[in-house]
Amino acid sequence: MGAEEGWCAQYVKATYQRWFRTMQDPSLEPELMATLKGIGQHPDEVLASAASEKMKAALQSQTDAARALQIFGSPNFVVGKEVFWGDDRLEDAIQWHNRALRLARPEAVW
Repeated sequence: MGAEEGWCAQYVKATYQRWFRTMQDPSLEPELMATLKGIGQHPDEVLASAASEKMKAALQSQTDAARALQIFGSPNFVVGKEVFWGDDRLEDAIQWHNRALRLARPEAVW
């Protein structure tokens, strides 16, 4: 839903900060609500929308895509067909992505 509405990156960043920096479980309701508020979302509206049939179908589709990539845990970062597993692999995933961009667009200045 966040990806569809344009706030996914903010949410992911805030969630990981809450999880890894403050050791708060982002899946628990108080932390989830605080994270959503912190990025300017209305938690009650987000939760209601997330419970809709449209979002349930989208979740199932994403789950199926993750299974096809053999994703088995969290966090995972996928760049193209390359899967990076674990929070310690985020920098590797970013470097892989940037390398792919440089190869695809060698004229770009990095």
